[in-house]
Amino acid sequence: MKKLLLLTLCPFYLLAQFTDDFQSLENWIADTAHFEIDSLNQLHLLAPAISDKATIWHTSSALINGYWQIDIAMDFNPSSSNYTQIHLSSDSLGNGYFVKLGGTTDEVSLFKTQNETTTKLIDGADDFLDLDSVALRLLVKRDSIGNWQLSAQRVSDNSFIVQGQCFDDSHLTSQHFGIECVYTQTRSEKFYFDNLWVEGFSFLDTFLRPQVLDIVINEVLFNPVDSDNDFVEIINRSQKDLCIKDLQIANYYALKPSNFKSITDSYIFMKPQEIRVLCTSKESLLHYHPFALEHRIIELESMPSYNNDEGSVVLVLDSNIIDEFHYNEKMHFDLLQDVEGVSLERISTEINAVNNWHSAAEQVGFSTPTLPNSQAHLLIEPLHTMTLSPEIISPNNDGLDDVLSLQLCFSESGYRGRILIFNTQGFPIKTVVNNQLFGTKSTYFWDGTTDRTEIARAGRYIIWLEATHNTQTPIVEKQTIVVGR
Repeated sequence: MKKLLLLTLCPFYLLAQFTDDFQSLENWIADTAHFEIDSLNQLHLLAPAISDKATIWHTSSALINGYWQIDIAMDFNPSSSNYTQIHLSSDSLGNGYFVKLGGTTDEVSLFKTQNETTTKLIDGADDFLDLDSVALRLLVKRDSIGNWQLSAQRVSDNSFIVQGQCFDDSHLTSQHFGIECVYTQTRSEKFYFDNLWVEGFSFLDTFLRPQVLDIVINEVLFNPVDSDNDFVEIINRSQKDLCIKDLQIANYYALKPSNFKSITDSYIFMKPQEIRVLCTSKESLLHYHPFALEHRIIELESMPSYNNDEGSVVLVLDSNIIDEFHYNEKMHFDLLQDVEGVSLERISTEINAVNNWHSAAEQVGFSTPTLPNSQAHLLIEPLHTMTLSPEIISPNNDGLDDVLSLQLCFSESGYRGRILIFNTQGFPIKTVVNNQLFGTKSTYFWDGTTDRTEIARAGRYIIWLEATHNTQTPIVEKQTIVVGR
């Protein structure tokens, strides 16, 4: 059954069309020394009498709405050691499509190559080429969205015989067309080609890809309950529609990103503030997190290993780290008795800091895959050197004002200092930061716990800022907030 697709996107395309009746080998590259143009103006393999292979390539961007036709003759009965491969399309990494004529089952079949893995797409009729000598015309068609049809007509056939149809849209670009001969020493001069006709075009990918911190890790469940699976949530924090094709997820091993797993080879787009969740079992995730939105889940064949105690999550595109998160189970809310099945949520997408993470709220089931984070905190524009929000916090992990944000704004860089929290009796109960080099804008969070790992009692507290500078006047500022219940 043919697949149909309507696209509203407006990409660019590279048109390609060429024919060759082999008057010369001009514009062909690679093993041209193993070929000649014979007296009948056919391309003829003329290779040394050894077991080997010879391949020649011609520039070609033909793929979408592709049409390939070529006459092929092999003056022998093909085998697993003597056969032809017609490379319909190939990119710089060897990804593409090819037709194999011959092999153990004497068939004409279509294959896909992707990341050095070969997959048969159309399995042609067995023994179709079980002849003492083969002469045929090959015809391959691909429409605008990925419907393929493979046909061949032998000398004895009155018309083309369809070998099969399939759908595959894994590749949208091509750089070369190729002819490959695989042979033993007695067959090194018995391949012939003529009347080549190629047309079609390639998709020219002009979509925006994420840059560093355009897409960030937003929530991680690394210690799921039994039968559930780890998940990683990502969010587009930019103001751009971003294509995440070829984005990878990884972890750290031996101090560098490793164990890369492809998120998608398809053209998937994320709008600003759009959320996607990565896991290996969509079924399990929906069972244990029933409010998750199925259409925002991307199911991967496998994920990097994320240990229950500590680990790292890395987003990578084209060898560039887009975002990374180094987690530890100690980052969970101190008063949780059991953190199994509890995810860590990013508090603000605007900040990359260790203290910008908090356990998901109990009221939402301790996780929010595909949904806004229960601990999400929208920062306000700082009006003073120190801006606090909200004025009243209730640190009970219910997802409502659990965390205090402390935003600092300095006119100069180079300030260093500390932030302390005092009770109304004047005793320090929490050191937020100490001897910290501040940026011109910095944000910190307090989850209502004391240095003794206790929840601060209900009441009023003083937030104390001290900041010194080598050339500027020292800054001392204090404000009050209320801890409620």
